[in-house]
Parts: sequence; structure tokens; C-alpha cells
Amino acid sequence: MTADGAYRPVDLEGFDFTVTGGVGTLVIDREEKRNAISRPMWRALPDIIAGVDADDSIGALVITGAAGHFSAGSDIADLDVPLDDFWSLNSTAEAAVANARTVTIAAIAGNCVGGGTEIAAACDIRIAAPGSIYGVTAAKLGLVYPPGPTRRLAKVLGDAWARYLLTTASIVSFDQMRELGFFHEVSEAPLAAAQSLGERISAQSRLSQIGAKAVLAGELDTAAPPAWLDEAYRAEIARGQEAFFAKRSPEFDFRGSDWR
Repeated sequence: MTADGAYRPVDLEGFDFTVTGGVGTLVIDREEKRNAISRPMWRALPDIIAGVDADDSIGALVITGAAGHFSAGSDIADLDVPLDDFWSLNSTAEAAVANARTVTIAAIAGNCVGGGTEIAAACDIRIAAPGSIYGVTAAKLGLVYPPGPTRRLAKVLGDAWARYLLTTASIVSFDQMRELGFFHEVSEAPLAAAQSLGERISAQSRLSQIGAKAVLAGELDTAAPPAWLDEAYRAEIARGQEAFFAKRSPEFDFRGSDWR
């Protein structure tokens, strides 16, 4: 637990985690390797995300890197393993980020390469600093990326540019990624901007946010909402309407743990 009683991951080797103003911040912290992600770190990510999702006091999660870089991707020293092992570990970790109930924000500066680009693509929102650089350099190593993260990158960037990054192993500039619409916001101080946005997100309806993510993920692919969701909606919309007509900020009551 943190000082304010929020969730605190047990396994934090290579990470730092804090909670401020209802916003969790997960820092990839291996400065000596430009925040390259080790196998134990990939393995720890799903449990970290699950713990954040289970904590109703955390309304948004910021993922960022230490010392001016987001992440250089997987630690190259860890790649000499069977490919199915690499695929399983990375796919599970990146799917945990992509499927998080909590809204995720990537605050990007410096190098955002390989698995760093993939993690950023898995987040709901991306805020980037000018000068940051991107790329998926698997072709320089003889590595084949897993299907899930590869298709997710194509969904964000478009098939043509995903093919370009994956086949050329090019490092792509901030300006080019901005033209491709990879970022939602640009900031000289992406972490501060992400904190501010996270606090704003935390004040909104968790029912609306989780519901939107579930629909986009195909989890609510039904002609009519389930009865429990209709009941939750009626309670939540009543709070929203009351606040709207009273011209005050709403006090929503739905919790992430209430989602079924």
C-alpha cells in the first residue's frame, strides 16, 4: 500500500510506483539501460495492472520512463530464449496493458523503441514530448514480434506504417509519428500533462469509461445491455443529471470492481 492507502505492487524490481490525486504512476526505471525491460519486469506487469484495476481509489494509470527516456524495449541480453517463451511473456504483458479496466496514459520522452513503442501503443492515451523517437527494430536482431502486439501497432498506426516500421527497423522522428496521429497530446512536460489529464479522468464516470473500453474491445457485443448494466446506468445517470442541473461537479459512485 502507498501512504494514502492505495495499491502498492509487491514486485517492483525495475519499476517505481506512486499514487497522487487518484492517479497511479508506473515508472520504468532502469536508467543504465535506457529503461530496457527485463524478463522479470515483463512477467510482473500483468499482476501490477491487475492490482491497479482492483483499487477503486485509482482512476487512471500513467506509464512513463525514468531519466528522460520512455523505454528502449526488451533487454537484448534476455532474448536468447525459445520464441514461444518470448511470445507468451510479451503478449501477456502487453495484453494486460491494452485490456486494463483503468484508463492508461503513456507519458513519452526520449527513446520509445521496440517494446517501448508497443507498450505506448497498448495505452489508451499517449502524450509525447518533442524530440522523442520511435521504432520497432526487431529486424536488426532477427526477432519476430508476437501477433497481438504487432496487430495492435497496426491498428494504431495503420497497416502501411506498421509494415514500414517492422520491415525497415527504422527509427522514426517525433514529427513523423505526430503526422501519423500516434499522440493525442504534445507537451514539453509529458508526465505533468499526464498527471493533470489523469486527475480529470478520475473525476469522470468509471461506468462510462469501462463501458466504452469494453465495447471497443468487443466485450459488450450484444443487442441489448445486460440487466446489471442497465441498473448501474440508471443510478449513474441520475447522479450525472442531478449535478448537471445543479451546475456542480458530479459525484459518481460506480466502482471499477462493480463491473461484471
